[in-house]
This record gives sequence, C-alpha cells and structure tokens, in this order.
Amino acid sequence: MPATGSSGYHTQSLSIRLQADGFSFFVCDQHTNILVRGEHFSLAEGELLSDRLLLELSRPDYSHRALSQAYVLLTGPSTCVPLEEFRRDEAAAIYDFTLGRSPEHHRVAYTILPQLECVELFAVDTDVEEVVLQYFPTARFFSSRAMLMERLMLADADAGGDHVRLYICPEDAGYSIFAYADSRLRFANTFETAAEADALYFVLNVFQQLGLAAETDHVVMVAPRRERDQQLAKQLAGYVLHVDSLATTDLFPRVRLAAEPEVPVDLMALLLNRL
Repeated sequence: MPATGSSGYHTQSLSIRLQADGFSFFVCDQHTNILVRGEHFSLAEGELLSDRLLLELSRPDYSHRALSQAYVLLTGPSTCVPLEEFRRDEAAAIYDFTLGRSPEHHRVAYTILPQLECVELFAVDTDVEEVVLQYFPTARFFSSRAMLMERLMLADADAGGDHVRLYICPEDAGYSIFAYADSRLRFANTFETAAEADALYFVLNVFQQLGLAAETDHVVMVAPRRERDQQLAKQLAGYVLHVDSLATTDLFPRVRLAAEPEVPVDLMALLLNRL
C-alpha cells in the first residue's frame, strides 16, 4: 500500500481515468499542479479491466510511490437528476430506468453538484472498485462529466453577455453538450458518433431544440484536440455565425497543469476545481 509522503516532500496524487478501451494513470504534484508521470494502457482482446488494473497498480512505480490519495474518473454512461428530487436509496433505480441498463456487478454512485443544483449518477464496476481500494482505501470516484459541467458553468458565468453558449465537449466515442442559463444547468446530454455527419446533426438538433439564434448565440468547442473536432467546428460554421474554441489554458488560466497536452480536460477539472 502506498505510504503518505512526509512533510519534506510535495504531496502527490494518482488519478486513474477509465475509458472503454483501457485506462490511464496520472501522477500529479498537488502543490505545484504539474504532471509528474502519465501512462496509458489498452486492454487486449478478452482481457478484464480489473485484472489489468491490478497488474499495473502492483508495480513498484505505484505501489511503492509516496502517493497521498487516489482519484478515479469514470467516462462511462451517467445521468443527471435535480438535487431537490434526489433520494439516495432510489439512485440505482433511477440510473437503471433512465439509461435502460441493469447495475448488476456495478455500484451506482453519485456526485452532488450544489452549484448546479443537481446530482450526477454513474456506475462503478465492483471488481474495479475492489482492486483500487486494495491499494488506496480512501480513493474517491467521480463522473467525468460532472467535473466538467461544474467548471464550465463557472466559465460561462465569468464570460457574461446576453447570448447563450452551447458547449461541445469531445468524449472518447462522441460528444457531450451543455448549456447554462442564469448560472444553472439548462441542458446536458451525451451521444456517441459513428460518423462526422452524426455529430453535426445532433449538435444542430440541440441548437434548434433550445431555440437558439444562429446569428447571435454561440457554439463553443471545449479543448478540441483531434481532427474530427476541427472538422465538426468547420461544419458548424456553415450554420452558426459564432463558433468558438475554448482551450484548456483559457479554462484554467495561470495553471501549469493546463499546459500539459496529455492530461484530459475532465481530469483537470477534477484536480483544479473540485478538490
């Protein structure tokens, strides 16, 4: 089990980001907000995530490192419910009903977002949770989208203006879309895409559904990195006058970690805002 660093050393944390095809480890210095180490792992055909995670966490690089805390960021399906309607004992039923999938072999967890007055529900694989807690008994689990929703709400409030911004956030296999009004969440949804045309259709459909104006309201691409994101922005510019790009350095100004190209923006939101 990792030992807590002494006062003579900077406190370091391990962030584990789980995605459909594998996972990533990020060791960060919590005092200086710099990336100390980053590794990415892909699963072989038929390989269980929990088995590979156990193998990598048992390496001396992590099991013997002075890591004070571990955070687990899950990028899988999630759903949002109003805070005033949330009941802890109903979380699993709401998750199952909303997403149409059974939480068998999963624990339905939640992240309370008081500023947004909502709760994000997500599922944690119990085998994965057991492996992580074996090495980090105080590990904390978070939904990827919850972290980003909260940070974007603050950015939207700081930007001001009388127009609406539709935020497009790249996902591993698609995009998430968020919109805010009066410092509250107005719209949140995630969709997977098999082709660029699917993404364009979905964004424009949401734009129209919210009654936004193509001449005055904005579409904002959040931390676009891949070619598909650039192409989507170019296509949207044919329908919406204002298509903007929000870089991680703009979202997290004067923070050294924001300049690290390999750290995903949702992980930055977790490390720099929530904690």
